[in-house]
Amino acid sequence: MKRRDMLSLAASLGTTTAVAQTDVWERLTYALTKPTALDEQTVRALENRSAGFHQLEELIPAPALFKGLTAHLRELSTLLNGLYADSKDELRNRLIIVAGESAVLAGWAASDMGETVTARNFYSTAERAAKEIDDPDILACALAYRSYIPSTKRAHGRARALLKDALEALSNSSSAGTLSWVAARHAEESAALGDARQALKSWVKAEEAFSVADPDEDRVWTRFLDQNRFDSYRIATYTKLPGKINEAETIAEAVLARLAKDADRKKAAIILEDIAVARLSQGAVGEACRLAKTGLAIVRETEFAMWLPRFEAIGQALKPWQRQPQIRAYLEDLATTKRQFTSTRR
Repeated sequence: MKRRDMLSLAASLGTTTAVAQTDVWERLTYALTKPTALDEQTVRALENRSAGFHQLEELIPAPALFKGLTAHLRELSTLLNGLYADSKDELRNRLIIVAGESAVLAGWAASDMGETVTARNFYSTAERAAKEIDDPDILACALAYRSYIPSTKRAHGRARALLKDALEALSNSSSAGTLSWVAARHAEESAALGDARQALKSWVKAEEAFSVADPDEDRVWTRFLDQNRFDSYRIATYTKLPGKINEAETIAEAVLARLAKDADRKKAAIILEDIAVARLSQGAVGEACRLAKTGLAIVRETEFAMWLPRFEAIGQALKPWQRQPQIRAYLEDLATTKRQFTSTRR
């Protein structure tokens, strides 16, 4: 029921206003710098809608999400344009927070669609909103989302630098969920760089924050960070650290058992990819292929293009065994998925 309601919301919002994606971030940036009346009910409705979009992200393809977000951001821009720049205006400040929360998600969706320039523009707009109302958590979120752009290209040094900036932006009063997520990402990228010491140090920080975090009561972007997703960061980190492979294996088995009962679509694709990579590092080629094939099917179904390069990397690693029927089937599925995304972007 919840999923049907959310899909209905996305459809209705997506058809209310047609806005060019290159236009929305410019409107919002202008609105944030420009000095109508605003009431509590309107602001609360927009806050709830922003939270709903962050939940929808796990359920629907990026193009559908982006369409609804652009309509939402246009409404926010119109409201902000009618307000005087008053740092003591609580409703205006809350509206800017909604704008920042929505802009980071628009950047994430644009990045998933392969629109990197548009994504960076939205992230920059979110950072501007964060500075306007002194909200370091939005700034950290924008930097963490931005880190995925170089990470998917295996530029792990650049990704870690962005995450370092995100960690430094957070304060003692920042949300535990945000700190946990950013620190876990920092650990993952550190491990990818072979920096075991820093990876473990960051992971301790992530674990401490996660132990006191409540995603449902935290910032809207942290609601994806349940136990399964947190453990997938641990798996991705531990498989690259000496002496941690067995622990990663144990965690992966537990996650797969839970995932079979409660599979959020995009999140499942991410987790399956992490565990498939872990299996590959252990030489379990058949199991890695099985997991990757399931994850790739979800990527294709949800049009989760951002994660396709990771499944392509698995395909490259599996090529030495391509004469095996299941490996060949995976590589054929991969080629089909690539063609699907290529035709969609034409």
